[in-house]
Amino acid sequence: MMKILPSSELYSHPNRLLEEHLTGTAKLAELFLSEKPPEVKKQLVDISKIIALSHDIGKSTKFFQDYLNAEDREKERLKTQKKTKHSLLSAVCAYYLSKQITDDKLLPFFAFVTVRRHHSNLIDLSDEVTLYGEEDTVELHHQVESIDDKKFSILADILFKAGFPTLLNKKIIGSWVDNLGEELKLLKKCIRKLDKEPINFITLNLLYSLLLDADKSDVVLKDISLFERKGSIPGNLVDSYQERNSFKDSPINYLREKAYQEIAHNIINLEEKIFSINLPTGLGKTLTSLSFALKLREKIGLNHRIIYALPFLSIIDQNSLVFESVLKSNGIEPYSNILLKHHHLSEIVYKKDNNEEDKNEIEYDGAKILIEGWNAEIIITTFIQLFHSLISNQNKSIRKFHRLSNSIIILDEIQFIPVKYWMVLKKLLLKISEMLNTYIIFVTATEPLIFGKGEIRGLGDRDFYFKALDRIVMKPLLDREMTIDELAQLFEIKDGRSYLFILNTITSARTFYNLIKEAGISTTYLSTHITPRERLERIERIRTGKYKVAVSTQLVEAGVDIDFDVVVRDLAPLDSINQSAGRCNRNGKQKGEVYIVSLKDDQGRLYSSYIYDVVLIDITKKILNRQKEIKESVLLSLIDEYYRETEAKKSQAISSELEDAITNLRYDSNKEGISISDFKLIDNDYYKIDVFIEIDDVAKTIWQRYLDLKYVKNLFERKKLFDLLKADFYQYVISIPANTENRPSLTEGFGYVKQDILEEYYDKETGFKIKDNRTIVIW
Repeated sequence: MMKILPSSELYSHPNRLLEEHLTGTAKLAELFLSEKPPEVKKQLVDISKIIALSHDIGKSTKFFQDYLNAEDREKERLKTQKKTKHSLLSAVCAYYLSKQITDDKLLPFFAFVTVRRHHSNLIDLSDEVTLYGEEDTVELHHQVESIDDKKFSILADILFKAGFPTLLNKKIIGSWVDNLGEELKLLKKCIRKLDKEPINFITLNLLYSLLLDADKSDVVLKDISLFERKGSIPGNLVDSYQERNSFKDSPINYLREKAYQEIAHNIINLEEKIFSINLPTGLGKTLTSLSFALKLREKIGLNHRIIYALPFLSIIDQNSLVFESVLKSNGIEPYSNILLKHHHLSEIVYKKDNNEEDKNEIEYDGAKILIEGWNAEIIITTFIQLFHSLISNQNKSIRKFHRLSNSIIILDEIQFIPVKYWMVLKKLLLKISEMLNTYIIFVTATEPLIFGKGEIRGLGDRDFYFKALDRIVMKPLLDREMTIDELAQLFEIKDGRSYLFILNTITSARTFYNLIKEAGISTTYLSTHITPRERLERIERIRTGKYKVAVSTQLVEAGVDIDFDVVVRDLAPLDSINQSAGRCNRNGKQKGEVYIVSLKDDQGRLYSSYIYDVVLIDITKKILNRQKEIKESVLLSLIDEYYRETEAKKSQAISSELEDAITNLRYDSNKEGISISDFKLIDNDYYKIDVFIEIDDVAKTIWQRYLDLKYVKNLFERKKLFDLLKADFYQYVISIPANTENRPSLTEGFGYVKQDILEEYYDKETGFKIKDNRTIVIW
């Protein structure tokens, strides 16, 4: 007969014994750490176990147990009281227990910080050692005294057997509390003398990430089998797909196939960690990069996750469908544990393959945990999600940090990384590739000089492919600045060719569209003031040839698979112009033309000046003004020249300050200078509000479902229901300047334009109506 072990009768969560949660978290942290490089596992396995086993030990106080068992109204009152908090007491235990297993001075402090902040965000570590005071000591003693001796004795015994180096009791913890103030003072010097390398930053982030992921996963899922890996994805997956989907013989398809074979079957040296696929637009970089990554993964032999990151939401679905097709054509069902999309509007649906078809969909709470924890073999995500996991002080963002270890990161359209972050990202990417066994693949038609030629392995003969193409001729018309009216007179759009006009602001794009739409030729318009659902529908109609003319802002600049005979681009930095040129004659059917113009508004100000850096514009104009016509074959040399000039003239001061914050572990601070929390991949230099456009009956139904959420009293249930709705909801949401004259009134947190007043606020052709006379620079 099996012996039933005694329970502490202490709880971490309703119906969850504290010892079960602590040991469950430790098992998951150990599982997650088992996927990391041997050196990392060796360094962190013991300290990570201490952190996991101690992170909620402060919940053993009578104050927390009373809070857990209280009625809802009383629980709300107790929740705000300091004596109910558990993180600081747990952090004290984590610190002293860690000191018993390592001579390293920083690791125990990292354990303290990790546990102290596991329900909040990281702060400046120099503040972490000064915030503790006499009042905290008194409060901690009250908490320790409140602990039930008998119950704690059972808990301590279980944790000792699970890995604690000491059998804890209240007396030991009390002595630790007495000494903590002095201990923290001694750590000040350590913090001031940190190495000027991001090693400590990566180590602390890794410990913090492991605890956050293991903690949240154990609370919601409990079942460790849900994290079993599906590693058997063959390296020749894309090869097989290509063989089943042969393409017509043509010069462009010949080059696509040649580039694919050269890059996808490149000799792999595992000592090289950073690669580049630099090919002209339209040469199949998406499939080529996936194929190389799968072969690299197979060669490594450690089931590296593939993280495929893109700058914009608008192209995630497009590329995800390509990946799904590759998997399905090889008989692999793209369940969520194989292929996962993750961004802020992701559907909360997670399906895992198993033997019971009717049980393969994980319930909402579990699905959310698995999705946000990147539990898949191939993850398709955004630059925002990826780089804010790498550089952040936020609990939710850093949770995914440990997934960067033993991964292959594909950075598609890497040119969209702001110049000011080049240096700091270069140093961090180099360090995680070294410390965390991470491989990085840059994918672009316009490769920025983040890395020098000797620091990155080029895959494929980029010079050959750029010189081999003759699809377009670029014609700069920069000898004079012109108005929107003059642009409308410049081209004969009824000549039988298709035209794409890419303008810099919503104001200029809308004005130009209204001028030419009366020409009696099928014309469409794209900007972010059109609802996302309608934008996608218009892009699909463009693909099928429904329109001869399209007027757009920069949202079609990269990754959007559309093709025109003529592209006209308002002046922009040269890398943006090159991306725009990629929407012209992509398949090489006939010679395409790309015109560069410089548009000005009624006050004589260039539209380019509203959104682009004047230094980048000046560099571009200097390069383009040297010749009347530019062949596609010379674009590569011009782009290289542009980036050399950019690197020389653009300051890396922000990178330097951010690097200083990283090496000094200044996560969030009120001191002068930049903190890690100041990192923003995309700057919002204007105030905006989100507006729901009730454009049709479907939107009306969705809005009503949103309004009904206010009747759900439980906050967590309400958030859950909105998560299930938001993918559809945001198909009807646009962002507008907050100070526009005709801003719709706010309803439940959103601007709201109902159907019966739609015409007052929204034009079905050009989107939201801005009534004040000013240039709208948002795309």
